[in-house]
Amino acid sequence: MNPSAGALLASLECWSVAAADPWVRLRELLEKHSRSDFGRAHHFGSIRSEEEFREAIPPMDYEDHRSWIERCAAGEQNVLACDEPFGFERTSGTSSEPKWIPLTNGLREEFARGLAAWFRGWQGRCPEVFAGSAYWAISPAGMIPDTSVGGLPVGAMSDVAYFPDDVGARLADWLVVPDLSGDVFEGTAEALLATPDLSVVSVWSPTFLLGIDAVVRKLRPGKTWRDLWPKLALVSCWADASSAPWIPVLRERLGGISIEPKGLLATEGITSLPDEIDGSPRLASECHWHEFLDENGDHVPVNELRIGQRYEVLLTTAGGLFRYRSGDQVEVTAAGVFPRLRFVGRMGNSSDLVGEKLHEQQVLDAFAELGVRGFLVAAPKVPGYELWLEDLKEEGRVMNLLRRNPYFDQALRLGQLAPVKTCRLPPDWSLTLASALVHSRGGRLGDVKLPALLTNIDPEVVASWLG
Repeated sequence: MNPSAGALLASLECWSVAAADPWVRLRELLEKHSRSDFGRAHHFGSIRSEEEFREAIPPMDYEDHRSWIERCAAGEQNVLACDEPFGFERTSGTSSEPKWIPLTNGLREEFARGLAAWFRGWQGRCPEVFAGSAYWAISPAGMIPDTSVGGLPVGAMSDVAYFPDDVGARLADWLVVPDLSGDVFEGTAEALLATPDLSVVSVWSPTFLLGIDAVVRKLRPGKTWRDLWPKLALVSCWADASSAPWIPVLRERLGGISIEPKGLLATEGITSLPDEIDGSPRLASECHWHEFLDENGDHVPVNELRIGQRYEVLLTTAGGLFRYRSGDQVEVTAAGVFPRLRFVGRMGNSSDLVGEKLHEQQVLDAFAELGVRGFLVAAPKVPGYELWLEDLKEEGRVMNLLRRNPYFDQALRLGQLAPVKTCRLPPDWSLTLASALVHSRGGRLGDVKLPALLTNIDPEVVASWLG
């Protein structure tokens, strides 16, 4: 075992927690923060049950939290949580204003519990990941550091900042750290090629890893990752929803190296982690308090989640987000104490120019059924849509599937929508689009989930991005 990996595993032992009643943790969290302004306003001190918790706080999106977070950023104390934030991470929102997520020591502890469970699974299923060095996606590209009014750092924090100091320090010792003063992909590829004992890679988006691979192919033509890094045992990345079409491409480039679908991890918190036994994403109940809303917006207890049904995820974390509508939708693939959850997409991303009610999930399903890659752009001024595809020969089949939506089909037949304009995607379009989205919305390059439906960007802007 790599000595740095061994030291990291030892530091995580104290964060390995046995399964416990999640309500106990929520009650402790409410008691701890009952004297914060948010806690007083929502009567944390008198909450004695899950039902009372739901009655005290309605489901809240980021805008409901924004004024409280802005007070924290201004330097006020005991606003959202009695555990004061040491900084903020920026992530993209649905509006032009980025979201600032408070980072607290309590949140770092919750992330450490998740990391301990995740790595415990690796120890049992694939201990070879700890044999050599690791690459963990730390991608400040597109993220310019800032400082809040109260003097706290904003943005450009490394992934190790999400963990307690001792864990973060040992994780950093284990990692390959590229020189990112220039091009992020070139710097990372060169650092990895100088690390022959690379044994595990963990990134967010598969398209980010393919960006690194594009440079690797130029520097080592004709070589797969298996050829270049014989110790590489596992690659962890998103593999569901809009990331799914890229997995076959990545698998071919890796040359047979195992790909483990990453659980649903976000800046705000962790919803699912690879299970210790079989690696399938399961509810990360040791990390935060999770709730689920059905399609009617009704609360569904964890023990009543139904296989095959889709739910919106609510998070309550030690970072100061309470009953937070994550915007993530999951499908239950197995029930139980630790239900298995598959990420299916973001909630609420739909287009309704003339009553067609076209949802991103419908676009994703069409692309997935045909195994094609691309996206759809809404053009309100026309009104109509632009369909961007790698292979224009697939236009007819894609449109046939999209027209399963009867309202979309009717709008096209009646001329309410203009005929869909089809555009060919250029090579490396995924990286170009991801970089443009980071520049326009904020966030980090490695965290971008490429959308299947763009609804709030002018098609001419998209065309200018893609050349």
